[in-house]
Amino acid sequence: MSDDYWDLARVFHADRSGDARARHEGEARRRVEADSSFRTGVVTALGELFTATPRVLSLKLGDLARAERRIAVLWEVLPQTAREEYLAQAVSQELLVTNAMEGVKSTRKETDRAVESVRNGALPGGGTAGSAKPVRFGEFARLYLALTDGTAALPQSLEDIRRIYDAVAGGEVAEADRPDGELFRAHAVSVEGPRGPEHQGMSGELRIGQALTQMMAMVANPGIPGLQSAIMAHFVFEYVHPFYDGNGRTGRYLLALYLKDELTLPTILSLSRVIAECKNKYYKAFRQAEGKLNCGELTSFVLTLLDFIGQAQAELIDRFEAQAGQMDRAVGLGRQLGEEHGLARQAVSLLEFLMEDYVAGGRRGLTLDDASARLGLGKQSARAYLGQLADSGLAEYAARRPLRVSLSADLAERLDE
Repeated sequence: MSDDYWDLARVFHADRSGDARARHEGEARRRVEADSSFRTGVVTALGELFTATPRVLSLKLGDLARAERRIAVLWEVLPQTAREEYLAQAVSQELLVTNAMEGVKSTRKETDRAVESVRNGALPGGGTAGSAKPVRFGEFARLYLALTDGTAALPQSLEDIRRIYDAVAGGEVAEADRPDGELFRAHAVSVEGPRGPEHQGMSGELRIGQALTQMMAMVANPGIPGLQSAIMAHFVFEYVHPFYDGNGRTGRYLLALYLKDELTLPTILSLSRVIAECKNKYYKAFRQAEGKLNCGELTSFVLTLLDFIGQAQAELIDRFEAQAGQMDRAVGLGRQLGEEHGLARQAVSLLEFLMEDYVAGGRRGLTLDDASARLGLGKQSARAYLGQLADSGLAEYAARRPLRVSLSADLAERLDE
């Protein structure tokens, strides 16, 4: 549907009249000055960045709003434990794919560990009360997990942007690529593509700071719809390219942060994955928006990012509808198995947790601490109820030290039927 809208460059190239240049300039002026357009206040070599509101964009926003309502309903159907586990796995996946897009090598084991370290009380800086050794990607995970618990705050100053960058990319940037200005880079930089330089970042730390300040003001402007301002801010950040390295990861986190009041958490935490799957289209959208003949118009770029959001939503709806069915089966199955095996009520509660964890995709299982906390009992009592599940063949020991129990393969297969 995004192809239904002609950007200014396409309008110019399609014009076969003798005064194509003048007609193009007139159309550019008409679009930027239209009442239905939203101007960013960010002035670049392309002109003032803005987005129009064509019919296709209005229709797309309506589709996204309806999908968000459906996702919100399905999300609430999931048990709290399943939602928590889903978010933890989604954050881990987000770290993994955004690292991969920028050529930062990481494993799922590392990103899972980073998320768990924060969930288990790692101190700022990555260490724990018993160890000062940082956990790789720990601060990056902390930022994304702050989105899930409502503590994430929008940057209000240039210093805030630098702090976000340090948390996202600081530990993964080579010494030669660290910022050498007061907050940002001091020298020129170009982004290299397969055919040579593709983008020249803004020059001069003063200009970088001014553009990012304008970006933050635009996001705070109540006169610009939140979805559009978040996507335009994403373009601004990547266009400015304030650092030598780490801009992509930082920019995608900022996009997630700016979307936090506009979309559900599952949608936000699915976006980097969709972008990674569609990265050629993603980078093409940047290149097209930067074309001089587009005169700073970001409408096609906004439409492309909205397409990605729509794709994420469609996949989430399919997933959550399937999970809702599995959860329904799990509730009935848990009661049935409890009666068949003569399980204590507490053991059935732990079994329900294991099934919720499995359906949510966590595959984390239950530790002794988890079981103790869920039942509100001491560890010895919790150990006995975990033992009931293992003895009945409904669960199996994934580890002995520390103790961790997971759903049995046979029961997992029954849930997947």
